[in-house]
Amino acid sequence: MTRAKSCIVGLALSCTACFHSPPNYPGAGGNNLDPAEYAAARCPNLSGRYEGMGELIEGDATAKQGERSWRLSNVFPFRDTRQLKDVLATSQSSDARYLPLIYAKVRMRERLVTLDLQYEGGRSIEYVSSFENKGRFVCTGENGIISWGGSSDGGRSEFGPNRSDSVVTLYLDPSGNLIFERGMQVHMSLRLGAIPVGTAKYFAIYRFKRLPESMK
Repeated sequence: MTRAKSCIVGLALSCTACFHSPPNYPGAGGNNLDPAEYAAARCPNLSGRYEGMGELIEGDATAKQGERSWRLSNVFPFRDTRQLKDVLATSQSSDARYLPLIYAKVRMRERLVTLDLQYEGGRSIEYVSSFENKGRFVCTGENGIISWGGSSDGGRSEFGPNRSDSVVTLYLDPSGNLIFERGMQVHMSLRLGAIPVGTAKYFAIYRFKRLPESMK
């Protein structure tokens, strides 16, 4: 697998059910969301037609340098790896290049989302994403957000063990554009004694511009 393809697969997997839910919902400091408090809340209706590539409007140095855009196909969670592979296969040309995603039509009903992705060259795919798991996906109301995330099982760096937690948030801005926020904290420790040595924080915010519904 090429480095570029590995990167895209890795980014896409961050939207699948690979996160492990911590005791309290992920977030920085005291900003954690408790799913139980929002079990009865409705999700914001994110239906609309959007540009396929989102532009970075705010982010850390890593995002500003190498992740200035984001594919909408990597925004909504995939239900399983098969669905992910189908989308990746549709997005590839005969020479294994990833085709530009022109636009995506989002149709949302309660906690189910139907996505219609339209790629350069006439390729397209439709699939259903789900926010039905209320223990994992938090909706804060019709005018609020959808948020999910979790913590990793742990990892290692050259200095010692570390652990991480991630969070993703979706909502509409006042102009009806789709906003996608992603954040990660990596908590690092020394190899000897597992002494905490700091936390690295990464974040990025992308805007997918809303397009007219009549656009062909």
